[in-house]
Amino acid sequence: MADEDLPELIAQCLDTWKLPGQRFTFELTESALLVDRNTGLSIMQRIRALGCRLALDDFGTGYSSLSYLVNLPINEIKIDRSFVVAMSDSAESLRVVRTIVDLTRDLGMLPLAEGVEDDDQRSQLLALGCTAAQGYLYSRPLPLAEFIDWYRKQEKKECH
Repeated sequence: MADEDLPELIAQCLDTWKLPGQRFTFELTESALLVDRNTGLSIMQRIRALGCRLALDDFGTGYSSLSYLVNLPINEIKIDRSFVVAMSDSAESLRVVRTIVDLTRDLGMLPLAEGVEDDDQRSQLLALGCTAAQGYLYSRPLPLAEFIDWYRKQEKKECH
């Protein structure tokens, strides 16, 4: 978030490949936003103007403040895996996840849970109102060619 040319580079790539910005979500860590807040905010606004989405990664593990969330042009908050994994065994972690989901939704953003590994976690998250998730329950990280095959199989499942 310190490279002022980044939005123009993204715009050129989108134009070159004739892709809409809405197809991309850029994940930002809190530490990336702390370098130069004004420059970072300007860059984020310019990226959002391209139609791209911005996600705050690993929320709840760093220096997050509510004033920070309200003023950033963020589309989604990614709930850190450490809370998701612990929520089945820890009432405190479950409360943290519930609070993050409620806060995120109240701010008009999408809560996304990281590190979902089993159906119980998925069910708990759905019950809390968190409908977006990523993790080994869905797939492990894949090389591009394997991802394309996996994605095509998922599309076929959804069509039937």
